[in-house]
Amino acid sequence: MKHESTKIPLVIFMHIPKTGGITLRNILDQQYRSEHILRLPQKNKLVNLQKKGANIKELQCVYGHHRFGVHEYFQQPFTYITMLRHPVERIISTYYFILQNERNRMHQKVKPLTFEQFVRSTDPDLQVPLTNHQTRYLSGERKPNLNKALQHMDAHFSVVGITELYNESLFIMKKKLGWDHISYQKKNVTKKRKRQTDIGLDTIEIIKRKNPLDLHLYETAKEKLQEHIKRLDSGARKALQQFLQDQNGFGPHG
Repeated sequence: MKHESTKIPLVIFMHIPKTGGITLRNILDQQYRSEHILRLPQKNKLVNLQKKGANIKELQCVYGHHRFGVHEYFQQPFTYITMLRHPVERIISTYYFILQNERNRMHQKVKPLTFEQFVRSTDPDLQVPLTNHQTRYLSGERKPNLNKALQHMDAHFSVVGITELYNESLFIMKKKLGWDHISYQKKNVTKKRKRQTDIGLDTIEIIKRKNPLDLHLYETAKEKLQEHIKRLDSGARKALQQFLQDQNGFGPHG
């Protein structure tokens, strides 16, 4: 059953690229009626609504590739959710996704590069996805700000999930947001990509050196999620185990 009530806060899913977000968008589409979802980017629509002073009470969910701050367009209670992924895994997936998608705006720049060359690139356009991109999203600023990202995570996010703990993250979201039954398949998985074990240690170290803020943010969010799971009562633990079994090992790792 999809949500009918608008008394719950507006759920804003901040979709950070290559963290399993397309799969989560499809799950959100199951939980809320289409007319109650705003799919971004629709900046002009947001600006027009704000100019009219609209109180968009019918909206229950907003999602898209947007940084923290979208809530400022709305005049109702809100809560954010998102997924974070280990920076090394996210950047491996980003490279192969761009390489395999000719319509991606960075495809022509990435096409002639090996993964190692991509990681070492000093091209300004490529520095955005290569350096602390997840912190940039959570801080809401062009220049990533770890302190702001952590403050926002504590103050405004119901759940910050972890791609490597995808089903556990979904269970906590389901529990906190009152979602109905969840059933899904992996979406937008990047194919024919190297695994971290296939990457040279020197290249992995370069990624880590370029992403110290993302590493800190990821580890902090992972610890918080694991601590939340540890605090579940016996009934919720049983429900979690059943949920994990029901998903049959699904989890987008592309």
